[in-house]
Amino acid sequence: MKLRLIVSIVMFFLLVVVVVGAVLFGPALLSVASNRSGSSDTSQPTALTSNPIARENAQPGTISWQIPTVRAATTEIQAYANATNVQPGKTLTFYVSSQKEGTTYWIDIYRLGWYGGDGGRLITSVGKQVGHVQGYYDAVNHQLVGCSTCIIHKSTGLIEANWKPSYTLTILPEWTTGIYLAKFTEANGLQTYVPFDVLGNPNSRYVVVTPDTTYAAYNDWGGLSLYSPTNSPFAETDSASTAKAVKVSFDRPYTQDNGASQVLAFEANAVHWMERQGYDLSYISNVDLHDDPAQLRHHHAYISLGHDEYWTKQMRDGVERARNDGVGLAFLGANASFWQMRFEADSAGTPDRTVVCYKVSTLQNDLARDPFYGKDNTLVTAHWRDPVLARPENALVGIMYSNYTDQQSLFPWRVDVTAKSRILDSTGLQPGQSYGCDLVGYVWDRVFQNGATPPGLQVIAQSPTKNYLQAADFSNTTYYIAPSGAMVFASGSILLTAALDSYRLHRDNTCYLQNSVVPAIQKLMANVMEALPFKHPA
Repeated sequence: MKLRLIVSIVMFFLLVVVVVGAVLFGPALLSVASNRSGSSDTSQPTALTSNPIARENAQPGTISWQIPTVRAATTEIQAYANATNVQPGKTLTFYVSSQKEGTTYWIDIYRLGWYGGDGGRLITSVGKQVGHVQGYYDAVNHQLVGCSTCIIHKSTGLIEANWKPSYTLTILPEWTTGIYLAKFTEANGLQTYVPFDVLGNPNSRYVVVTPDTTYAAYNDWGGLSLYSPTNSPFAETDSASTAKAVKVSFDRPYTQDNGASQVLAFEANAVHWMERQGYDLSYISNVDLHDDPAQLRHHHAYISLGHDEYWTKQMRDGVERARNDGVGLAFLGANASFWQMRFEADSAGTPDRTVVCYKVSTLQNDLARDPFYGKDNTLVTAHWRDPVLARPENALVGIMYSNYTDQQSLFPWRVDVTAKSRILDSTGLQPGQSYGCDLVGYVWDRVFQNGATPPGLQVIAQSPTKNYLQAADFSNTTYYIAPSGAMVFASGSILLTAALDSYRLHRDNTCYLQNSVVPAIQKLMANVMEALPFKHPA
């Protein structure tokens, strides 16, 4: 009896120690995890093998999800889907056009992830299908050919392919949430992609959001995008010009990167790395975010992938509310939330299939071009920093878009000379030291002294750049702690996640000879991911 009493007392004190330790140290900012032995990745997985991402990545992978340059289709086969995302148990419809009537094709469905370094897994294959001529866009000659069903609104530049459905895919209940690529291969072996998200794991620790509205904005299928006809980033003429659209549709194939849009250029590295770590993730498109912003509060951290430029008011309000409720935010690319946009239905009445952005400006005195001006100015499609909206991006992100270059950049990422934050613990990153090759990329953000910078903003990196006019500029990597205790991290560089993983869709000849993975930045990002789900002292 006495022994049992002693054991009970000891167990009680052990329980007290555990509870007190969890309270004092569980939410500690930027706790540092030890390195995995036998791995070149210096970051540390934090999730248990019971989460669906870890289980999924234990499956065998393949590199066959990639399209070799010699297999890239141009006009031979083109396709799009009826949604940016789909729930397990539901269906997704593809619309396919072959250049020649009766051309056969096959569909392979891949999920992007780590998979032992292969980067993807074959989920299912669809047997031989018979292609039909429904029109195509010749991006080289800028010609829309044979699309009798296309709906074209000359006043707005809106183009919908409006093709007949070709194949309906059932998403099985066991498919894991993630970014998927449908790869279409026609009879001569030429291939194209259609990207989509599979939803699921709705209470995961991290929710990863794909910037589908930006895909649509830059897509010039049919001849027009929200940019000039050359589709050169930011090469805009006067906003009143008819040379660019003010409305663009999801109902058409993507022209960029074999139909993958920006997924492989700006997002794949982060996806590979996060899934390698086994983080408890779910994936949604920003269309989902628009439709249900409150879902962010079912997670502990929000991850913005890639080039997340076009946001609706619902997106902005939802992310701000999540931060104010203590949800951590991480912006892994650059140029986030630069333009406000709106959604409209397509010609068939399907909601959220048309991206609307008039790109008006107080400075250009053309606000009245947007029909909402004077009716509801909070929905006017201008820069978020424009006085008509007066919601500069840095009030949320901490930094905001500064500039771009259309020339070879090769800007390395440089730790700020004054950086002393615990976010650098165990990384080996040294103040004033430069790392990597072309990790800033062609678009970058920086600190602005506009009165909207959140208090206590910590600058981790300040990387010298030159803009398209060869004028000196710089990129910042930062974080701050909101009054709610939420951590908000911003990379400020469109290509910083390239330091996390060796995959490259496009390889620069100069950078090709350098080590593409930077273990110190991997560790930095592991520190960020470890800290994001917790609330911290403001």
